[in-house]
Parts: sequence; C-alpha cells; structure tokens
Amino acid sequence: MTDQDPRATLKNNALFSSLEESVRDNLAERSRRITLRAGEILFHAGDTAEQFFVVESGLIKLSRSNPDGQEKVIHLVRAGESFAEAVMFMDAKRFPVTAEALEASRLVGIPSDDYRSVLKDSPETCMRLLADLSMRLRNRLDDIDQLTLQQSRPRVVRYLLVQGSGQLQAGEEVQLPAPKHVVASRLSMTPETLSRILHELSASGLIGVERRRVTLIDPEGLRALT
Repeated sequence: MTDQDPRATLKNNALFSSLEESVRDNLAERSRRITLRAGEILFHAGDTAEQFFVVESGLIKLSRSNPDGQEKVIHLVRAGESFAEAVMFMDAKRFPVTAEALEASRLVGIPSDDYRSVLKDSPETCMRLLADLSMRLRNRLDDIDQLTLQQSRPRVVRYLLVQGSGQLQAGEEVQLPAPKHVVASRLSMTPETLSRILHELSASGLIGVERRRVTLIDPEGLRALT
C-alpha cells in the first residue's frame, strides 16, 4: 500500500466529478490507495464493508462460492470502473462476494460513510450514482437472460462480440480479459466446454484463436449465431 494522493482518480470518475473540488479533495484525503499482487485477495464474502473501490489499473475478479466450494465468477472489474458501492446502502454492511486481483492492480478505497454524508449535499452526484447502479442492474438482468435462456455457443459468441470495439470489422482482434477458466466461469460453463466451442468456431473459419487473443474473421457470420 502507498500514501499517494488519489484525488486525480476521484476527479476523473463520474461518481465524484460533480462534487465541489474542496469536498472531493477532502474525500480523497480520507481515501487510500491500495496495491495488490496477482492472486491477492482484497476481501472475502462476508467481510465487513466499510469502503468501496475504484480500479486505477489491473483487473479484479468478483466471485462467490457454493457450499461445495465451486466458484462462480460474477463480474470482472477493469481500470476506470468502481465496485461495492451498493453495499453502503444495505442494513448488513458485508461484502456479498470475494474480490481477487487477477493481475497486479492498483485501487482507491473510499470510506462508505464519508461518501454517504457527501451525497446528502449533492443531488447531482446522487443521480449519477443511481444511474450507475441502475445500469448495473440492467446488465445483471441481461446476464441472467443469457445464462438461463441461451445455449452455450450463442453465449460464447455474444461474449466475444461484446469484447470488440463495437464496429466489428473483419480481422479485428479481441483480448479475453482473463484466463479461459475464469471466462468460462463467468459464462457459467466448464473450461472444457468453452475450449470446445472456440475450437468449433475456429474450425468453421469464423474466428482465429491464439491463447487469449481471438481474431474475429467473420463478424457477420458470428452475429448469425447469436
């Protein structure tokens, strides 16, 4: 951990940018910068939640485990994104997931009670937070639809298309954000199933695969599979 000033990170994040500079700077002084090694746990499910986080660099895996110890990846948090904000509004302020760094990562931890106090005097920030949480709820509902209604292959294809730039030109390369076993868990399938589907798509001439790099050879052909 370091004591470097995180005010620039807060200034550039939508959940803080509308605050008056003096208020934001005061919040930054109460925040802390956290560095994690790859594989290091930030918190476990059930731990007391006294802060939420903004990722400056790296990749954070949010997951839950069932009673048998099987892990389910809930979300992968990338640089510029925040997480664990909703917990500050729960009666039992405990993290519902485990957060682990998949690669060397740097974060800013913001005290939840201090941020809640700031919200009382900043309606614009309240609205931005509500919009952010509402978008995440919509994304989680989309995830549920995909995981329960779609077969495995359309699920993988849609995931690959979402990783692209949005223009989806032939030959575009996308990088899987995490190792394949983590992506498989995120898509609620076994690593073997994911590898088989990627092999089938490659054999069909729709994609090229080299480790975590996937080339979208025929984006329109992929769209037809969703």
